[in-house]
Amino acid sequence: MTVLHPDEALPTSWLLPAQPDPAFDRLAQIARRHLDVPLVLVSLVSRSGQVYPGAAGLPAGLDADRFSPLTDSFCRHVVASRSALVVEEVRLVELLADAPARGALDIVAYAGFPLVDETGTVVGALAAIDREPRVWDERELALLRDLAEACSSELRLRGEREQVRQEHGRATSAARQAGVLLLMSDAFHDALTIEDVARTVAGVAEAGLGTSRTWISVVDPSGRSLTHVRTSPASDDEVGRERVRIDAEVPTCHVARTRESLFFADHAEMIAAFPALRGTASPDGGAVAVLPLVAGHRLDGVLTLAWSESRDFATDNRALKNALAAYTAQALERAQLFAERRDVARTLQEAMLTALPQPPRLHLVAHYLPAGRADAVGGDWYDAIVLPDGAVAVMVGDVTGHDMDAAARMGQLRSSLRTLAWDRPDHPSTWLQRLDRANEDIGLRSVATVLAGRCDVGPTGDGQVLTWSSAGHPAPILIRPGEGARVLDRPNDLIIGVAPDTERHDHSEALQVGDVVLLYTDGLVERRDEALAVSLAALAEAAGDLQGVPPDELVTTLARRVVTDVPGDDVVLLAIQVLAPTST
Repeated sequence: MTVLHPDEALPTSWLLPAQPDPAFDRLAQIARRHLDVPLVLVSLVSRSGQVYPGAAGLPAGLDADRFSPLTDSFCRHVVASRSALVVEEVRLVELLADAPARGALDIVAYAGFPLVDETGTVVGALAAIDREPRVWDERELALLRDLAEACSSELRLRGEREQVRQEHGRATSAARQAGVLLLMSDAFHDALTIEDVARTVAGVAEAGLGTSRTWISVVDPSGRSLTHVRTSPASDDEVGRERVRIDAEVPTCHVARTRESLFFADHAEMIAAFPALRGTASPDGGAVAVLPLVAGHRLDGVLTLAWSESRDFATDNRALKNALAAYTAQALERAQLFAERRDVARTLQEAMLTALPQPPRLHLVAHYLPAGRADAVGGDWYDAIVLPDGAVAVMVGDVTGHDMDAAARMGQLRSSLRTLAWDRPDHPSTWLQRLDRANEDIGLRSVATVLAGRCDVGPTGDGQVLTWSSAGHPAPILIRPGEGARVLDRPNDLIIGVAPDTERHDHSEALQVGDVVLLYTDGLVERRDEALAVSLAALAEAAGDLQGVPPDELVTTLARRVVTDVPGDDVVLLAIQVLAPTST
């Protein structure tokens, strides 16, 4: 048995707070389902106690708190020893027999594997717990080891991101000259779009510099015009755009052409310098500063600051205005680069979501609802192809991640799966087996949930038979006119990218003319504050209320009813309606 070590070897703090984390909850649920154990924990241990960002099967009190004292922790021994702890019967191990956790969690058998962060430090454990003596076989331990590595990969990715954030914070902190500079650097951190930048600079300028109005003017890609992006810091929704030719004789265009700042003590001084503005009303009437937004050697735009009172810029501190312009320029460049990357990723993703075939006895309709967050570009996809034997293959999938890499890996998996299905149109389970093996052997190493199915004409010549296999994907919904809707809840297999040699299974359902089968991705049903079973039941009820609605209208209406807020994840819906045979 593994030697147990003292608690001095434990970390001094946790990497994550004592609250549920969807990514780790999902991995815990996968382990619990495939090992058939009552409890699985993703634990992070420190000298202060133990938190559970991932759990499946926790008692209600602990599931709400996601914390337990160190005395209740078996996982601390995994962390302290940096090695797995596998116990068939806890009461036979002297140092564990009297542990409070044995009674609190009713631990009889325990198998825990280390979780390692980006620094190589063991910070926690993925543990499977049984309430009866159990001999853990090699398959079970191998699955736990693989899932522990998946948890570690997620921890390392988050740690590396946090390191980048911290390094950025240290670099900007060194440049702070005063409290206003601190405000600037922090305020722009989450500005991901040009509109975000406009709102942020307006708020910072009002709070730190006392401006009454602020706007940015963005250089168009052609370099021939500027687009003013005006916003009021008091209203996040008040964003307007106005375009002006760059050769116009106005201060913003002059600064764009010369890259030299302009400072006017009041509106009259600005009119004297730019007579073309004579006769224009000024809502502020006071001082104006117009500064170029230059990042590196490229001019991205112009920042205009306006005050309601006049001021003497000869004695006024211009450094803070220039610092604000510098921060704004960096944020604007980042927002434009991010927009380009997001557009490329969305273009790539949308290019993969091709037009669906319309075979004689089926009507296929898809709906794609992008995530509301500006930084979220998901790996969700749908697909359908007519196979050489005349059957129709249907697929939906979701690659982990929300960036260009996720969209690219989505394209690779989607193309691979449709090729494998078309080349050997046998059973969906074998398509997924070959996909999982190819994902490993070719080096894609993507992690994804996938549901693949095939529709064949029924044995009586009408209707269809849907045969499908699921790799950790949400279950299909069957909508039958006159009967409502129900979840086709069948045993689910392991997700793609964890254990390529796992056995996969097929399921089938006879479909009648008029039936609609709904395939979808988890963004439609996963809620942070709601169990998956509850979300699935609500989806089935909402789908049943729409029985008889044409599929084209069904997918959009259902998405609106179920996703009532801005979606945090992409959503894909694929509706398959069974049609009557056409008369010849």
